[in-house]
Amino acid sequence: MATLICPIHGPQSGGGSLCSQPGCMEFLQPEPTCPEPGCGNPLNPDGTCPLHSLTMAAEADVYAPATTRESILFQLEFPFGPVAVGGDELRIGRAEELGRIADALKDYDKVSRQHAIVWVESGDLYVRDLGSTNGTFVNDRKVEHGDRRQLHDGDELRFSSTVRVRVRRAGA
Repeated sequence: MATLICPIHGPQSGGGSLCSQPGCMEFLQPEPTCPEPGCGNPLNPDGTCPLHSLTMAAEADVYAPATTRESILFQLEFPFGPVAVGGDELRIGRAEELGRIADALKDYDKVSRQHAIVWVESGDLYVRDLGSTNGTFVNDRKVEHGDRRQLHDGDELRFSSTVRVRVRRAGA
């Protein structure tokens, strides 16, 4: 079984989805692993794979929309690696026209082909469900079809029941 890690307190021995430390309400995340298909090696503390010498920052560049580093305001920490969000909207889903994000989500069959959209407006991050079959959730609260919900640093964004994403403000 994979080690679950609290972003504040580190590895946790108990079960559950929240940190076991008193007063800590952070969601536990799986130990980061190499994003190279078929590898799965745990990453070194500096974010490199001992086999591939990949960094999580390099992986973020792969999934980032066509923006410059200076315009990246948020990062979405997907199970397959971080995705940068800046000046362009980011469409989430399995439809082929969505490119690399669709490739990364192809095995998540509960995620709709056109599931949700994430964008930055006036320096704030928002999400809108695009009529997905299994829903979009922010901190376990459903985003109704057509409604927009503001996202904050540390929020958990969930697409259906299978893809959990942590929202991080760049530089936070």
